[in-house]
Parts: sequence; structure tokens; C-alpha cells
Amino acid sequence: MHQSCKAVLAAGTLAALLSGCGAVQPVAPWEKGMLAQPNMRFERDRNEARYAAHIYDSREAASGAGSVGGGGCGCN
Repeated sequence: MHQSCKAVLAAGTLAALLSGCGAVQPVAPWEKGMLAQPNMRFERDRNEARYAAHIYDSREAASGAGSVGGGGCGCN
């Protein structure tokens, strides 16, 4: 392909991708009930998620864990 054909193809592809970004509409208030259901959560059980986060925090002390700054052995 020639350099100009590549530029036109790249511009057309970019325009097609960006045209899809403008069509996104916010969720209407009456549609938010579906998103608030328990099966839409990332974790099924809140206590299980807390326990998993505690285990992760105690084992990942070198990188500062999930929410605490700094490193250490995790024995505090």
C-alpha cells in the first residue's frame, strides 16, 4: 500500500472507533434496579471477600498489600 492509502485507512478506522463512543447513554433510574441485585456483585459473600483480602494483605506485605502503604513482614 502507498503511504497515503495507509493514512486514509488509519483515519477511517479511528473515525469508526470514535463514532461508537458517542452512542453510550447513561443508565436510566428505573434500569438501576437490575444492577443492584445481589448476583451482580463481584463477590458473592462479603465475609468471604474480607477473609480473602486479609489473607492477601498478610502475604503481599512487600508491595504494600491492598490498602496499607509501605512494606513489612505483615505481623502487625
